[in-house]
Amino acid sequence: MQKDRIYHNLLELCSVPSISETNGELDMVKKIAEMLNRIDYFNLHPEMVQICPMNGDSYHRSFVYALMEGQKKSAKTIILLSHFDVVGVEEFGIRKELAFDPLAYTKYLKDNVKIQLPEEARDDLNSGDYLFGRGTMDMKFGIAADLEMLMEAEEGLEQFEGNLLFVSVPDEEANSAGMLAAVDLLLSLKKEKELEYVCCLVSEPHFPKYPGDETKYIYTGTVGKLLPIFYCVGKETHVCQPFSGLNPNLLTSKIIEKIDSNPRLSDFDHGALVPPPVCLKQSDTKKAYSVQTPTAAYTYFNFMTLTKTPHEVMQSLLVIAQDAFTEVLADMKKKAGEQSQVTGGLFNLPDISPMVIPFQKLYHLCCETHGMEFEQHMKEFIGHVCADRSREDLREFSVEIVKEVHKFCPYRNPMIVVFYAPPFYPHSDIVSLNSKVMQVSRYITEMAKQIFNEELKIEPFYPGLSDMSYLGLSDRINIGELTDNFPVWDCGYHVPLKTISQLNIPFINIGPSGRDAHKYTERLCLSYSVEKAVPLIWAAIRRLLELPE
Repeated sequence: MQKDRIYHNLLELCSVPSISETNGELDMVKKIAEMLNRIDYFNLHPEMVQICPMNGDSYHRSFVYALMEGQKKSAKTIILLSHFDVVGVEEFGIRKELAFDPLAYTKYLKDNVKIQLPEEARDDLNSGDYLFGRGTMDMKFGIAADLEMLMEAEEGLEQFEGNLLFVSVPDEEANSAGMLAAVDLLLSLKKEKELEYVCCLVSEPHFPKYPGDETKYIYTGTVGKLLPIFYCVGKETHVCQPFSGLNPNLLTSKIIEKIDSNPRLSDFDHGALVPPPVCLKQSDTKKAYSVQTPTAAYTYFNFMTLTKTPHEVMQSLLVIAQDAFTEVLADMKKKAGEQSQVTGGLFNLPDISPMVIPFQKLYHLCCETHGMEFEQHMKEFIGHVCADRSREDLREFSVEIVKEVHKFCPYRNPMIVVFYAPPFYPHSDIVSLNSKVMQVSRYITEMAKQIFNEELKIEPFYPGLSDMSYLGLSDRINIGELTDNFPVWDCGYHVPLKTISQLNIPFINIGPSGRDAHKYTERLCLSYSVEKAVPLIWAAIRRLLELPE
């Protein structure tokens, strides 16, 4: 490994401000292709480096891949996967122009001691072992490491038995559009070149489990994510007669109370625990001021998974919504009674029974009632909205579809409709203890201990959302049931689940050491990352190719 080369490649990669959903992503894919073409192998085989446009992408982005074939012919192929986009830099303040120049930014922090830094960040800065700047750890270093793998393989290509497939994509920090486009390429390359995908190696940074955690981790799986939305239909009334209707904001508020930060809803498996669900938005559907209560409101949540399927999550959410509905009605009855005691008047509460259904059931109910008239209307409605390219928020689009469907619903009393919206990240299954992934992971931890005196721990789940979710699909997931409860599926959003299930590529994440991804104090530990992580990645490649079938 050439440490200086890794370091300079990292700085060159960081210099491109490839913020998600900006032109920087267009510049970044060209930069990576340029760096790949400096490698002698790709000069001799330029067709092996390809920039692939993402069809239908509103930002006209592309991903890049490069295939290096060892001279000892073999179908065995290791995928080197990375993403080249980064998050924004507003938190860098007036010096955000330095965010993409790690040397200048690190020097600026050192020279300006009055800048407030967390104590840990200040200690790391003073150590001289950390490089600060956007993308240093998440994940431009991973790309630099992958480039080094190609260069290392090239030096011994005559004896290299296997292939390396470099893939780098945009948009991981937003909607994973790059990876979703790349999975089709992975499958077509596999068939065209008759490749056997032994494993995918990813170099996302590892994350501490708690403040002060210095443990370094290898990940053999990843968490998943669902985004459930509760569309709550109320019964409108004048504000002077609140007990004559049902404010849907009461329903969303009660649902938030029951779900947000509820540890009993955290998925748990093999000692791993994901954060509980968090409410990301709550709103009603009123567009203008009036003294009429809203007709509908909605709320949605970040819901992370380890083992729970979309079906299992849906069933639990329907129960929660039913309980919330029941409690809101009981509370309204109690408040009406208290108001009666004060005023001496009586209130005729509307006759409402809790009604909670998944979107799939709502849609079928409308189909049964209105037939082709309903289906044709929805086709035209969705087509019209999809044609509006200015619409970017797929959550809002999902709500609009449900709102439109509900207009045809024969049941006109208050109800709650539960459905899913983008993005969807499948979690991975627990890998077998006897699998190649586990054998190699144990080999790497032993090597780290013996050679580098580093304690690495194998974890079954990468704790953050990442493109690793799209390398495979658990056979426990019912694709049809998921998509039926996903209003914008195939009309603004699509995950190629069948392709992903055909790939089912095992993976290992061996990443750099650093801190504070997505913060103005993002930084990379140079000594571990360059001198230890990179050799460990190379050792994993060699071991994966050496193991028998």
